[in-house]
Amino acid sequence: MKSYAFIIMKPDALAAELVETIISRFKEHNFGIEIVGFKKASETLILQHYQEVIEKLGPTFKTIIVSDLLNKGMIPIILSQDGPDAIPNARLLTGATDPSKAFPGTIRGDYGKDSMADANQEGRNCHNLIHCSDSEESFKKEIKLWFNDRVAESYP
Repeated sequence: MKSYAFIIMKPDALAAELVETIISRFKEHNFGIEIVGFKKASETLILQHYQEVIEKLGPTFKTIIVSDLLNKGMIPIILSQDGPDAIPNARLLTGATDPSKAFPGTIRGDYGKDSMADANQEGRNCHNLIHCSDSEESFKKEIKLWFNDRVAESYP
């Protein structure tokens, strides 16, 4: 049995030329690459993807996230792994959302150079390299947003 996870390489991962390194880390942890895409993030896509976070953190976060990601290249990737735990395993490998709190051996812990504290103090988005879906529900919603209905229907 295979299970699936969804990640997005954010603009800071692309700028730091970490895409191949991050993909290699997933492959080393027995993830397969199902689909790789590339998208310049539109305002609509950003607002849909971050809808729950915007509702939680409010209009200031909305302004910051749109300003940070609008029209920037991002690489959405569907990963697979044998067994039922691709999402928790991908999240474990990704590390804490705040790179300054991510453990060594995780992607954010090894390559992240930012912190939530610095980002908040400077009124900007925290650059944490990668997004990783946190649930099956998020996986389904996000692959539909970042790819299309046909792709979303292909994954259980």
